[in-house]
Amino acid sequence: MVTIYDIARLSGVSKSTVSRVISNHPHVSAETRSKVLNIMQQHQYVPNSLAKQLRQKQTKSIAILVPNLNHPYFSQLVSYLSAACYAKGFKTVVHQTFSSKQIEIDVYTQLQRNEFDAIILASSSTLSEEEVAAYTENKLVIACNEDYSGTYFDVFCLNEEEVTMKATAYLLNKGISKLGFCSDYIDSPLQQARLKGFISAHDKKGLNYNKDFLFNHISTIEDGIKLGEKIFHEHLEIEGIIAGSDFVAAGLIKSAVNNNIQIPQYFSIIGFDNHPISLVTSPQISTISNCIQEMTTELVDHVIRKMNGSKQTPIKKVYNGEVIIRGSC
Repeated sequence: MVTIYDIARLSGVSKSTVSRVISNHPHVSAETRSKVLNIMQQHQYVPNSLAKQLRQKQTKSIAILVPNLNHPYFSQLVSYLSAACYAKGFKTVVHQTFSSKQIEIDVYTQLQRNEFDAIILASSSTLSEEEVAAYTENKLVIACNEDYSGTYFDVFCLNEEEVTMKATAYLLNKGISKLGFCSDYIDSPLQQARLKGFISAHDKKGLNYNKDFLFNHISTIEDGIKLGEKIFHEHLEIEGIIAGSDFVAAGLIKSAVNNNIQIPQYFSIIGFDNHPISLVTSPQISTISNCIQEMTTELVDHVIRKMNGSKQTPIKKVYNGEVIIRGSC
């Protein structure tokens, strides 16, 4: 295998000169540059990009940590994050943890070994903010989506509590008081923030919520259909629901149609994420915008600044969502 030393010897120049040619450094004469490039071409020499990255102390890779790409929100989030990273010259490596604590810790170990430059943490399994910080030590971690405090690392997130409270209040103000609440992983900081908003809206109206109407592990269209069948077949006294995602809402609408339940006359639904699927159901889904494009763009810009030596204490940037009312409530 031809090395950079071989190219230098055959060209009659120093190794540093070859390095300058490879990096397109301006302080190399046209004659020397041409000679070195010809030798490289003759011997089919390909620069070792990994070695170059190690010298620069960057892999140009950013890991994105999600529980499951099958979840519609996380697949959309990864798409936006990857596009924003690519635009800045960084590739992304997506790690699905499947909510496994050990898989998550393994990814943090890879960060410690400098296998990538940073982790964008979209969701943690069962680890607290302090535990994540302990496993990653002084390496670059940015939370995207999870509602951490911002004490240990940077956080970019939606104000899940506030916007869920607004959505719940909208239904309560319409006289729809028997409400359900859906979550995918209820123990996550994000879902806890949403639940807090759901409860706060009831408290402000002096109303009680039914703990039996809090549904966990509901995240797909199929989950929404199954939940709808349970609600309608068992005649649960639920008049409306905060669905947790537009996909769950679509499944609930499908089940309502199958059971001749008119929406919103007899059952109201508010989804989450303002996904395009909310526009193709009948009726269209009332939903909550998540500011995902703005948040991911600004987060990646922040990551790159930190990689380039920006020194600052951890920040927490919170985005305000919007309740979008359509035909489902």
